[in-house]
Amino acid sequence: MIPYRIFVIEASVAKKYIRRHHYSKGSHNGPTLSIGLFDENKLIGCCMFATPCSEAVRCSLWGPESKNSVVELHRLHIMDCTPKNTESWFIARCLKMLKKTKPHICGVLSFADTTIGHTGAIYKATNAYLLGETSPKTFYEDSNGRLRHPRQNGVNIDLESAKSKGWSPVQRKTKVRYMWILANDKRQKKHLIKTCRYDLTQQKFS
Repeated sequence: MIPYRIFVIEASVAKKYIRRHHYSKGSHNGPTLSIGLFDENKLIGCCMFATPCSEAVRCSLWGPESKNSVVELHRLHIMDCTPKNTESWFIARCLKMLKKTKPHICGVLSFADTTIGHTGAIYKATNAYLLGETSPKTFYEDSNGRLRHPRQNGVNIDLESAKSKGWSPVQRKTKVRYMWILANDKRQKKHLIKTCRYDLTQQKFS
């Protein structure tokens, strides 16, 4: 049995934790929901949901009319001291908490970064749908080693603008794209699977 508790936490607390522990050293400035994993009173993990940077990504599941029902599992980190299966346990409960607090959310995207060797095995373990891979992309790295997305606050950042900020271009490999469906009941889930722009019908879960 996993000996931990989870709570919604302030965005400022989540961002401080992620900047300290996550490989990216940064996060979305305005997360949709931040959830902490606690061992008694100690924060030992964080899951942060946020609006995807690209509107095209938000529209990719069910079209423009449903873009506001799509979020991203933006950041996830758990201390190495935790027992086996803690990560999947935590993700499953965070998704339930997201649906409870944001009932209009129907789709959650996440991207496993192959540049650092992630392929999304933990997402498969939580019955996420595999949607394929993104193309390699150029990101930027600031003077503190923080990865910066090439789209900031709805604006594409070109190389000249990045250099003026003191950011250096870094080539990143593909990311493996996954998604979870958050439905109120079996009927809604069946409808969401059927109307999704990706073919989800051939994917089976054990």
